[in-house]
Amino acid sequence: MAELPAMANIGRDILELAATIKAGSRAAADPSTATSPPAVSPASATVEQPASEKPAERLAVSRVAEPDGAELEESLSFVRQARRKAFWSGRFVRTGLALLVLGLSGSLAAQMAFQYRDQLAAADARLKPWLERMCEPLNCTVGVPRQIESVVIEGSTFTKTRNRAYRLGFTLRNTASQAVATPALELTLTDSQDQPLVRRVLRPGEFGAAVALAPGTDWSGAIAFSDDLKTDGRVAGYRLLAFYP
Repeated sequence: MAELPAMANIGRDILELAATIKAGSRAAADPSTATSPPAVSPASATVEQPASEKPAERLAVSRVAEPDGAELEESLSFVRQARRKAFWSGRFVRTGLALLVLGLSGSLAAQMAFQYRDQLAAADARLKPWLERMCEPLNCTVGVPRQIESVVIEGSTFTKTRNRAYRLGFTLRNTASQAVATPALELTLTDSQDQPLVRRVLRPGEFGAAVALAPGTDWSGAIAFSDDLKTDGRVAGYRLLAFYP
């Protein structure tokens, strides 16, 4: 009889354990009773990156603000060309260039007039007073044109007249169509080896020629020499040259 209370206690423990197991099974089968972590909304789950930190937008901004080298060079070249065109098309620049061209042209004309003053005066007598006025501050003169290429020595002779005395004869021809200045003559006496012994310059006044040779005419002259040549009788030949000093 003493075993009945013990068996009653064991049966009660079994019933309590079964009730506990049954309650756990119901809680696992019902999802509404299960504990789950708090839900996160899509808006809060997605962290939106600021506009300044988005790679695509940063690339677009970089492309707009910083063009490539070719575009930059083209734009700078266009600006330079526009500025250059605007500079040279300005009224003051054009006026300055026109004055510069006139000044250079006047300077060139003055140089040509000074260089060929004798030819200009011979070609047109009306220019002679203006050319003489130009020469006053320049300390120059307006004379007969010098054209050595138009003067030809037609013939010459050099003969011995007596002991240590000689005579030179020559003819000058002006082949130009206008009067030219009479040139000077250079006489060179040579020995038998064609080596110069004496060289002497003869001015037009010394052989009696006029200042100018008439156009298309000949002029003949002669001049005598004595012992002042100091050749010691070794003269074997001569050379005669016309020139302007």
